[in-house]
Amino acid sequence: MSQPPAAAPTELTFEQLADAQDLRSVIVGALGARPVDERSLRRGVWTYVGAEHDVGTSPGQVIAALTLLVEGSTIAPASLRNAVMRRVILWCVEAYFGHLGGEGADGYGRSVPDDNRPVPPMIVSNR
Repeated sequence: MSQPPAAAPTELTFEQLADAQDLRSVIVGALGARPVDERSLRRGVWTYVGAEHDVGTSPGQVIAALTLLVEGSTIAPASLRNAVMRRVILWCVEAYFGHLGGEGADGYGRSVPDDNRPVPPMIVSNR
């Protein structure tokens, strides 16, 4: 089976570059909170990934950028950082390609009660 030709990369505007930096800052802030602010982190990841998807960034590039952000965090021990990394990558894939676990799942196939479901991302811009 052949792959469709890859879309040519688009040149980003100054506003798009600034938005991407702002969204990465939200993710870094959530990673820097003690404990990690999972709600803000998930919203930040979903919003960042959506924006990158919209401008044609490949999923591999988005995952690589998020990996660098998590690896650059001060989360310790390494086992906790790895657990956060797994969740961030899962959220990235969900945001880029659509829900994998579906509504009511926690990403690991376990059912989540209605009041504990994560809040979907809020898309905002200051532009």
